Amino acid sequence: MSRTIKIAALQQDIIPGDPHENQITTAHNLNRISRDTDLVVIPELFTTGNITDRSALSLLAQTNSDNTMDDVHRWADYFGFAIAGSFLATDDGHNYFNRGFFVEPGGDEYFYDKRHLFSLSTEKDLLTAGNKISPVIRYRGWNIKLFICYDLRFPVWCKKRDNEFDIMLFPANWPEARIYQFKQLLSARAIENNAIVVGCNRIGKDEYGDYPADASGIYDLLGRDVSSRDQWGNLYASFDYDEFNSRRTRFATWRDSDNFSISLD
Repeated sequence: MSRTIKIAALQQDIIPGDPHENQITTAHNLNRISRDTDLVVIPELFTTGNITDRSALSLLAQTNSDNTMDDVHRWADYFGFAIAGSFLATDDGHNYFNRGFFVEPGGDEYFYDKRHLFSLSTEKDLLTAGNKISPVIRYRGWNIKLFICYDLRFPVWCKKRDNEFDIMLFPANWPEARIYQFKQLLSARAIENNAIVVGCNRIGKDEYGDYPADASGIYDLLGRDVSSRDQWGNLYASFDYDEFNSRRTRFATWRDSDNFSISLD
Protein backbone atom coordinates (compact mmCIF):
# COMPACT_ATOMS: atom_id res chain seq x y z
CA MET A 1 0.00 0.00 0.00
CA SER A 2 1.30 3.44 -0.95
CA ARG A 3 2.07 5.82 1.90
CA THR A 4 1.22 9.46 1.19
CA ILE A 5 1.81 12.32 3.59
CA LYS A 6 0.34 15.80 3.27
CA ILE A 7 2.35 18.48 5.09
CA ALA A 8 1.33 22.05 5.90
CA ALA A 9 3.45 25.00 7.04
CA LEU A 10 1.33 27.42 9.07
CA GLN A 11 2.84 30.91 8.98
CA GLN A 12 1.59 33.29 11.66
CA ASP A 13 2.45 36.47 13.52
CA ILE A 14 3.54 36.19 17.15
CA ILE A 15 2.79 38.79 19.84
CA PRO A 16 5.92 39.05 22.00
CA GLY A 17 5.41 37.66 25.49
CA ASP A 18 1.67 36.99 25.19
CA PRO A 19 1.08 33.22 25.29
CA HIS A 20 -2.69 33.52 25.78
CA GLU A 21 -3.28 35.58 22.63
CA ASN A 22 -0.80 33.55 20.61
CA GLN A 23 -2.52 30.29 21.56
CA ILE A 24 -5.88 31.75 20.53
CA THR A 25 -4.36 32.79 17.20
CA THR A 26 -2.86 29.35 16.68
CA ALA A 27 -6.15 27.58 17.40
CA HIS A 28 -7.93 29.89 14.94
CA ASN A 29 -5.32 29.31 12.24
CA LEU A 30 -5.26 25.55 12.72
CA ASN A 31 -8.99 25.55 12.09
CA ARG A 32 -8.22 26.82 8.57
CA ILE A 33 -5.88 23.95 7.76
CA SER A 34 -7.23 21.40 5.28
CA ARG A 35 -8.69 18.45 7.17
CA ASP A 36 -6.85 15.88 5.05
CA THR A 37 -3.49 17.19 6.29
CA ASP A 38 -1.25 14.72 8.15
CA LEU A 39 1.36 17.06 9.65
CA VAL A 40 1.36 20.79 10.44
CA VAL A 41 4.54 22.71 11.24
CA ILE A 42 4.11 26.01 13.13
CA PRO A 43 6.76 28.69 13.80
CA GLU A 44 9.49 28.61 16.43
CA LEU A 45 8.55 29.90 19.91
CA PHE A 46 4.94 30.21 18.78
CA THR A 47 3.56 31.31 22.17
CA THR A 48 6.13 33.95 23.12
CA GLY A 49 8.35 34.94 20.25
CA ASN A 50 11.97 35.78 21.02
CA ILE A 51 12.32 36.89 24.65
CA THR A 52 15.09 39.38 25.47
CA ASP A 53 14.22 40.15 29.12
CA ARG A 54 15.68 37.70 31.63
CA SER A 55 13.03 38.55 34.23
CA ALA A 56 10.30 37.45 31.81
CA LEU A 57 11.60 33.91 31.47
CA SER A 58 10.20 32.63 34.76
CA LEU A 59 6.80 34.13 33.94
CA LEU A 60 6.58 32.74 30.41
CA ALA A 61 8.41 29.40 30.36
CA GLN A 62 6.34 26.26 30.80
CA THR A 63 6.97 22.59 31.45
CA ASN A 64 5.95 19.81 29.09
CA SER A 65 2.78 19.27 31.12
CA ASP A 66 1.56 22.87 31.36
CA ASN A 67 -1.19 24.46 29.30
CA THR A 68 0.85 25.11 26.13
CA MET A 69 1.45 21.42 25.52
CA ASP A 70 -2.03 20.58 26.80
CA ASP A 71 -3.39 22.80 24.03
CA VAL A 72 -1.13 21.21 21.39
CA HIS A 73 -2.32 17.75 22.42
CA ARG A 74 -5.94 18.85 22.30
CA TRP A 75 -5.50 20.43 18.85
CA ALA A 76 -3.73 17.36 17.44
CA ASP A 77 -6.48 15.09 18.75
CA TYR A 78 -9.31 17.34 17.55
CA PHE A 79 -7.98 18.04 14.06
CA GLY A 80 -6.45 14.61 13.50
CA PHE A 81 -2.98 15.76 12.38
CA ALA A 82 0.42 15.88 14.06
CA ILE A 83 1.74 19.31 15.09
CA ALA A 84 5.40 20.33 15.30
CA GLY A 85 6.94 23.58 16.50
CA SER A 86 8.78 24.96 19.53
CA PHE A 87 8.01 26.80 22.77
CA LEU A 88 9.83 28.44 25.69
CA ALA A 89 10.33 25.62 28.18
CA THR A 90 11.70 24.87 31.62
CA ASP A 91 11.95 21.75 33.73
CA ASP A 92 13.04 23.26 37.03
CA GLY A 93 12.40 27.02 36.87
CA HIS A 94 16.14 27.70 36.65
CA ASN A 95 17.17 26.58 33.18
CA TYR A 96 15.24 27.62 30.09
CA PHE A 97 15.12 26.01 26.66
CA ASN A 98 13.87 26.60 23.15
CA ARG A 99 12.09 23.25 23.06
CA GLY A 100 10.90 21.60 19.89
CA PHE A 101 7.88 19.32 20.02
CA PHE A 102 6.15 16.82 17.78
CA VAL A 103 2.72 15.71 18.98
CA GLU A 104 0.64 13.04 17.25
CA PRO A 105 -3.17 12.81 17.26
CA GLY A 106 -2.98 9.65 19.37
CA GLY A 107 -1.06 11.47 22.09
CA ASP A 108 2.51 10.35 21.43
CA GLU A 109 4.92 13.24 21.99
CA TYR A 110 8.58 13.89 21.22
CA PHE A 111 10.82 16.75 22.34
CA TYR A 112 14.14 18.27 21.28
CA ASP A 113 15.93 21.20 22.94
CA LYS A 114 17.53 23.53 20.40
CA ARG A 115 21.24 22.81 20.23
CA HIS A 116 22.47 25.91 18.39
CA LEU A 117 21.51 29.12 20.18
CA PHE A 118 21.82 32.32 18.18
CA SER A 119 24.79 34.22 19.66
CA LEU A 120 23.98 37.43 17.74
CA SER A 121 20.85 37.83 19.88
CA THR A 122 20.18 37.36 23.59
CA GLU A 123 19.12 33.74 23.04
CA LYS A 124 22.54 32.30 23.87
CA ASP A 125 22.78 34.42 27.04
CA LEU A 126 19.32 33.55 28.34
CA LEU A 127 18.70 29.97 27.29
CA THR A 128 20.46 26.65 27.79
CA ALA A 129 21.55 24.68 24.73
CA GLY A 130 20.20 21.18 24.32
CA ASN A 131 22.59 18.31 25.02
CA LYS A 132 20.86 15.55 23.04
CA ILE A 133 20.39 14.75 19.38
CA SER A 134 16.75 14.91 18.39
CA PRO A 135 14.95 11.57 18.02
CA VAL A 136 13.91 10.07 14.71
CA ILE A 137 10.11 10.05 14.78
CA ARG A 138 8.22 7.30 12.98
CA TYR A 139 4.92 8.75 11.81
CA ARG A 140 2.51 7.34 9.22
CA GLY A 141 5.25 5.28 7.59
CA TRP A 142 7.80 8.11 7.38
CA ASN A 143 10.91 8.86 9.45
CA ILE A 144 10.96 12.47 10.59
CA LYS A 145 13.67 14.58 12.25
CA LEU A 146 13.03 17.84 14.11
CA PHE A 147 15.46 20.78 14.11
CA ILE A 148 14.97 24.43 15.10
CA CYS A 149 15.79 27.64 13.20
CA TYR A 150 19.54 28.36 13.62
CA ASP A 151 20.33 24.62 13.49
CA LEU A 152 19.82 25.03 9.76
CA ARG A 153 23.24 26.70 9.39
CA PHE A 154 25.11 23.66 10.68
CA PRO A 155 25.23 20.91 8.04
CA VAL A 156 27.06 18.37 10.22
CA TRP A 157 24.34 18.63 12.89
CA CYS A 158 21.70 18.15 10.21
CA LYS A 159 23.47 15.41 8.27
CA LYS A 160 21.75 12.05 8.16
CA ARG A 161 23.58 8.84 8.96
CA ASP A 162 22.60 5.46 7.50
CA ASN A 163 19.65 7.06 5.72
CA GLU A 164 17.92 7.44 9.10
CA PHE A 165 15.25 10.01 8.16
CA ASP A 166 13.07 11.06 5.23
CA ILE A 167 11.76 14.46 6.37
CA MET A 168 13.44 17.39 8.16
CA LEU A 169 11.39 20.01 10.01
CA PHE A 170 12.61 23.55 10.77
CA PRO A 171 10.22 25.79 12.74
CA ALA A 172 11.90 29.19 12.51
CA ASN A 173 12.10 32.95 13.14
CA TRP A 174 14.31 34.24 10.28
CA PRO A 175 13.98 38.00 9.66
CA GLU A 176 13.86 39.53 6.20
CA ALA A 177 17.56 40.47 6.17
CA ARG A 178 18.48 36.76 6.10
CA ILE A 179 15.63 35.27 4.07
CA TYR A 180 17.78 34.64 1.00
CA GLN A 181 20.13 32.58 3.17
CA PHE A 182 17.19 30.79 4.81
CA LYS A 183 15.81 29.62 1.48
CA GLN A 184 19.21 28.58 0.11
CA LEU A 185 20.04 26.60 3.23
CA LEU A 186 16.67 24.82 3.25
CA SER A 187 17.28 23.77 -0.33
CA ALA A 188 20.86 22.71 0.45
CA ARG A 189 19.81 20.56 3.41
CA ALA A 190 17.29 18.81 1.15
CA ILE A 191 19.84 18.13 -1.58
CA GLU A 192 22.66 16.91 0.64
CA ASN A 193 20.39 14.65 2.70
CA ASN A 194 18.18 13.32 -0.11
CA ALA A 195 15.33 14.43 2.13
CA ILE A 196 12.13 16.46 2.20
CA VAL A 197 12.67 19.71 4.12
CA VAL A 198 9.99 21.91 5.69
CA GLY A 199 10.87 25.44 6.78
CA CYS A 200 8.05 27.24 8.60
CA ASN A 201 8.87 30.85 9.38
CA ARG A 202 6.85 33.33 11.42
CA ILE A 203 5.42 36.45 9.81
CA GLY A 204 4.90 39.97 11.18
CA LYS A 205 7.51 42.08 12.95
CA ASP A 206 9.56 42.21 16.14
CA GLU A 207 12.67 44.04 17.34
CA TYR A 208 14.84 41.93 15.03
CA GLY A 209 13.00 43.05 11.90
CA ASP A 210 10.22 42.10 9.51
CA TYR A 211 9.24 38.53 8.66
CA PRO A 212 7.89 38.33 5.10
CA ALA A 213 5.03 36.02 4.17
CA ASP A 214 6.94 34.38 1.29
CA ALA A 215 9.84 32.95 3.30
CA SER A 216 8.55 29.50 4.25
CA GLY A 217 8.81 26.53 1.92
CA ILE A 218 8.49 22.77 1.52
CA TYR A 219 11.36 21.31 -0.50
CA ASP A 220 11.66 17.99 -2.26
CA LEU A 221 14.85 15.93 -2.29
CA LEU A 222 16.07 17.83 -5.38
CA GLY A 223 15.98 21.08 -3.39
CA ARG A 224 12.91 22.53 -5.12
CA ASP A 225 10.17 24.35 -3.22
CA VAL A 226 7.12 22.34 -4.30
CA SER A 227 4.59 23.93 -1.97
CA SER A 228 1.29 25.51 -2.94
CA ARG A 229 -0.34 28.29 -0.96
CA ASP A 230 -3.95 28.73 0.16
CA GLN A 231 -5.87 31.99 0.58
CA TRP A 232 -4.61 32.42 4.17
CA GLY A 233 -0.94 31.91 3.33
CA ASN A 234 -0.66 28.33 4.56
CA LEU A 235 1.68 26.14 2.50
CA TYR A 236 0.97 22.55 1.46
CA ALA A 237 2.79 19.71 -0.25
CA SER A 238 2.01 16.01 -0.57
CA PHE A 239 4.51 13.20 -1.05
CA ASP A 240 4.10 9.55 -2.00
CA TYR A 241 6.60 7.34 -0.17
CA ASP A 242 7.12 4.85 -2.97
CA GLU A 243 7.91 7.61 -5.45
CA PHE A 244 10.12 9.43 -2.93
CA ASN A 245 12.06 6.30 -2.03
CA SER A 246 12.46 5.27 -5.66
CA ARG A 247 14.00 8.63 -6.52
CA ARG A 248 16.22 8.52 -3.45
CA THR A 249 17.40 5.02 -4.32
CA ARG A 250 18.18 5.90 -7.95
CA PHE A 251 20.46 8.76 -6.88
CA ALA A 252 21.71 7.39 -3.57
CA THR A 253 24.48 9.86 -2.69
CA TRP A 254 23.91 9.07 0.98
CA ARG A 255 25.64 5.71 0.40
CA ASP A 256 28.91 7.54 -0.26
CA SER A 257 28.77 9.86 2.75
CA ASP A 258 31.46 9.86 5.43
CA ASN A 259 31.09 8.18 8.79
CA PHE A 260 31.21 10.68 11.63
CA SER A 261 30.18 11.24 15.21
CA ILE A 262 29.04 14.37 17.05
CA SER A 263 30.38 15.34 20.46
CA LEU A 264 27.84 16.92 22.80
CA ASP A 265 30.40 18.10 25.38
